[in-house]
Amino acid sequence: MKTAEAQAILAACRDEANKMGKPVTIVVVDSSGAPVVLERLDGTAPMTTMIAEGKAAGSAFTGRDSALLKMMADNVPAIAAAVGARLGGRFVAVQGAVVLKKAGIVVGAVGVSGATSEEDEQIAKAGAAVVANGEGIA
Repeated sequence: MKTAEAQAILAACRDEANKMGKPVTIVVVDSSGAPVVLERLDGTAPMTTMIAEGKAAGSAFTGRDSALLKMMADNVPAIAAAVGARLGGRFVAVQGAVVLKKAGIVVGAVGVSGATSEEDEQIAKAGAAVVANGEGIA
């Protein structure tokens, strides 16, 4: 994933968070789960950076939105433990990350933390729409 693309995703998330009045951390990761861009909005707790990254890394690695990963962790904790171990502990199975796909192929994920899980997901989906719609993507 190119940096410019990740920045466009981040900007769309930031706009949605500001519209909702929610101070959050936003992390865009590539398909390996490595962070490409990260922004912590004013008023957001420092720990949200680790949570947002863990949501996004897990989603990119598994190709599933983190809401599905939460259900997996609840129903089959051994699989969640294995994913967490593989990602070196950078795995948070909580709603708030969305997989980014192009032509059906996972290119990364966007994770958000700082609001409710449902609000985090809404903000992440605003960013994912950039990829789905091809907005601002070179």
